[in-house]
Amino acid sequence: MIKHLLAITLSLFAFTSGATAAEDADSEKFAIALRTAITEKDDQKLEALIYHEGASPEDKQRMTAMLQRLYFNGKEVDAISFEPLPTDFESVLIVQGRKIEPTSPPKGMVNVTFKGAVNGQGNSSGAYAVVDGKFYLVGMKSTDLGWKGPPDKNIGFSVVGQGASELQIHGVWNASGVELKKEFKTSGITFWGQHFEELNVKSVNDDCDVTISITEDGKEIYSEPLKGKGSVQYKKKS
Repeated sequence: MIKHLLAITLSLFAFTSGATAAEDADSEKFAIALRTAITEKDDQKLEALIYHEGASPEDKQRMTAMLQRLYFNGKEVDAISFEPLPTDFESVLIVQGRKIEPTSPPKGMVNVTFKGAVNGQGNSSGAYAVVDGKFYLVGMKSTDLGWKGPPDKNIGFSVVGQGASELQIHGVWNASGVELKKEFKTSGITFWGQHFEELNVKSVNDDCDVTISITEDGKEIYSEPLKGKGSVQYKKKS
């Protein structure tokens, strides 16, 4: 839920549509500062670009360490671009008994590409915020939910076959005792949670021919085909 950008000339950027000239200038300054921090592998310069307001010392340390691993990879920055937030962007996460949220509402995504990256491997994309007219990498703050149950595990689903990208997918799952819901825009994903309560998959395509699978800790617990128009619903047994 974090990573970030850099650049030296305005021509290196693809700015969010509708940005003002002032915003373009401020984003250019931010990108130049980020490029400098990465090129010099300067911890203090990188730290100055992260908005930590409201974060605990532990959250600050985790956030900074994560960004250092992302950016201080020994590769040369190729380009930076700014983009709108994805329609399914997750600003709040529940993971291992903690609620994780941004230190400021994200405004968009900043993408950093590195020279020598193959098929996008090693590039970084994360959220940025604008606070009092200044661009920042979005930090994170966490809250202990007091969860006393078992640790969250890797849960996920996948849809494979003809028409997988055209389905309507709605999921309900439990993470650290909290019920969460989402309309998924992807045909497969894995994340932290206890289990899926429900997974509803609907097809409006006569040519649909897919298999829906649900996994927990890498083990398949459910598999069901869906052919043509119709729907499949998984419900966790009580």
